[in-house]
Amino acid sequence: MTTSQHQGRYWLGAAALAGVALAWYWPAADKPPAAQPAAAPAWYDRIGASTVGSGLPQPSELALDDQLAPSALATDAAGNLVVDRPLRMLFEFFLVRADGADLNARADQLRAYLDRQVSGAAGVQAKTLASRYAAYVRAHDELLAGQRIALAAGAAPSAQQVEQLATWQQQRARLRQSSFGPALAELWFGADDAELAQALAGLRERAAPAAIPAAADGGEAEPDSNTLRERRLHGATRDAARDNDNSELLAAATLSYEAAAGEERQWRAHYLRYRADAARLSAAPGSDARRLQLDALQARHFPTERERIRARASGIE
Repeated sequence: MTTSQHQGRYWLGAAALAGVALAWYWPAADKPPAAQPAAAPAWYDRIGASTVGSGLPQPSELALDDQLAPSALATDAAGNLVVDRPLRMLFEFFLVRADGADLNARADQLRAYLDRQVSGAAGVQAKTLASRYAAYVRAHDELLAGQRIALAAGAAPSAQQVEQLATWQQQRARLRQSSFGPALAELWFGADDAELAQALAGLRERAAPAAIPAAADGGEAEPDSNTLRERRLHGATRDAARDNDNSELLAAATLSYEAAAGEERQWRAHYLRYRADAARLSAAPGSDARRLQLDALQARHFPTERERIRARASGIE
């Protein structure tokens, strides 16, 4: 996902699963579009290369949280859909954030949005890709569910988990290429895969025994205790920052789309409860008393700093 979104839950049997996953992942209710001939349509080959058009209507405000759907639909001079990175953001906005209890309901909302926003050849192309993306999301979650890596929050993964995560990264990359083709998979997901691969390489390097340099006759003197202490402190600070970044990255890499959608529903419920409670406050708008009441209300409804930041970005008082 977005994220960027990052994943990984496997045991040793995951490698065998990878070999067959791409053959079964298209669900019966959502078959993939027919394979393209050798000369694929120009609109699909020229991924991200077309000039953004201005003829499409802008998206209207939707009842998804309090935000607008990303404006990501554009056509080229021939009326074909421009396939670029923002288009993926649009698909994931609906498939994760739409107010539907399951993936089918959220995919229906995406298709309805596309019907309202674009027609003709670009409309057909957009809905074809949307169906592919919904099928990819379903396959992604089914594949991820079989991996069963349980990462502890804030803790570095074990050596076994690192290898399982590496297997997941490879499986996910193959799934993306099978779903969308190498060029589009690289455009939409290349940065995600590279970031996870780099993090895993760093974890492997840290887990490897440190090489002890051989003492050379007449070489430099060993550093004194103060120098060694400064190096240890600097290294600990650097490692702590890196561990925090990796923890967030790996948590995102092992989050299913359905779990992310569940978090969105929970957030929306909290946000709506906050707005309802704020509407009942007795203090006059703009007064110090109201500010205190709002602060207390926000602390109750949004207990984490992440939630408070998002709430402020959503325009709460």
